[in-house]
Amino acid sequence: MRNRLSWVDGLLILMATIWAVNFTIVKIALEDFSPLSFNALRFLIALVTLVLLFQRQREAWTIQSEDWGALTVLGILGITIYQVAFIEGLARSRASTAALILATTPAVVALLNAVRGQERVTGRMAAGIGLSVLGVLLIVGGDWSRFRAVRLGSGADGLPHESALGDVLLLVATVCWSLYTIGSKRHVQCYGTVKSTLFVMISGTIPLVLISLPALQAQSWTRIRPVSWAALLFSALGAIVFCFLAWNYSLKHLGSTRTAIYSNLSPAIALLVAWIVLNERPNLEQLIGAAVILLGISLARHREDESELTLS
Repeated sequence: MRNRLSWVDGLLILMATIWAVNFTIVKIALEDFSPLSFNALRFLIALVTLVLLFQRQREAWTIQSEDWGALTVLGILGITIYQVAFIEGLARSRASTAALILATTPAVVALLNAVRGQERVTGRMAAGIGLSVLGVLLIVGGDWSRFRAVRLGSGADGLPHESALGDVLLLVATVCWSLYTIGSKRHVQCYGTVKSTLFVMISGTIPLVLISLPALQAQSWTRIRPVSWAALLFSALGAIVFCFLAWNYSLKHLGSTRTAIYSNLSPAIALLVAWIVLNERPNLEQLIGAAVILLGISLARHREDESELTLS
């Protein structure tokens, strides 16, 4: 009975699905928006939405003075640096490849937690993380082998937006999100999901908008299609507001390692969505990798020691 999916698991599956679809949605929007202007707008929309949600709860805005510094650092890591690296990396890469690189988050989180002694990674959880990472490697390997074949066969660049810089930026984003995930847990426990998310959003959105001001001024607003405006709203309300709240809620109830493993569900879905919408066709190796990821998630979501659930 303990191994049945809980509603929190369902929440994380929905979150992973929205994030997976968001990779393709953002790629569509970046045909009209510059990366930084798109990011600045979607976070401003998300911030206003969170303020309205917080006001409905009628809570005090007070934060303990010793937590301001930590929340500011988390905002800069999880929003400012992460989002600049994410959006600029995604602009130079395929939607499915970006999802796959970010899917290494659970391994980074588990490693950092083990080093810090914050969470015990059980054998079953470690096996699940290992399978998930193997699935990611299979998909990435299939990605690169196919493009090497295209380049060798045609002498042309098989993927114009793929670059080493894009991959490095996405890896930087992965490390930033892992550090944010670990650092946020205590504040979510202390202040609750909405309040902690809001204050991190404030501290991260302000410098993000300042960095994006030149891009906002240079943006050609008249050429933006309705589909790109719709993509902006989906990304702001779905991928940021809903998913940030779902992620932080799960940090409070499941812990950072078990929460992070669900991000490995995104590449499998992103692969399918990018195939349908952007014609980024996966090969057999990538499809096998997606299946291995799903198996890894199934293993990693359960605790090896059942007594751990009953003695708390």
